[in-house]
Amino acid sequence: MSQPDKTTAADRLGKDLGRLLATRAEQLEPSIEERLATARKTALQAAADARVVSEAALVPAVAGAGRGKRQGGRWSLLLPAGVLLAGLLALAHSQWMQETLGLADRDAAVLRDRLPPNAYGDPGFNEYLDEKTEDELPKPDEEEEGAEGR
Repeated sequence: MSQPDKTTAADRLGKDLGRLLATRAEQLEPSIEERLATARKTALQAAADARVVSEAALVPAVAGAGRGKRQGGRWSLLLPAGVLLAGLLALAHSQWMQETLGLADRDAAVLRDRLPPNAYGDPGFNEYLDEKTEDELPKPDEEEEGAEGR
């Protein structure tokens, strides 16, 4: 069967079924017609109620759409800006604390280490301190014991 034959066969079948249903619809019993009419009225009423409810819900949302911007406009801009500013301040504070703690560690290393005074003016002194680890630094107790043993 070719494509046009399939189409014409489907068209013929559809027309035959349509005719059969139309003739059957004309010959319905009165009780069936009454039930169908009641079901149709109920369905139409439910559809009308749904339309009214959806329109009623939509009207306040659309009517008040412009008022929200005018009333809360300042707060809607200031709140995110304030949160951003607070975050930036917290970030700056944490970086400052890390830098301060790093300088404190370096100061402690300088005080524990026995270096000649001219070493502090050397440009590579900070690199020297960065390369030293905590294990390499002498503990204050060890220095005192070493001084007593001399």
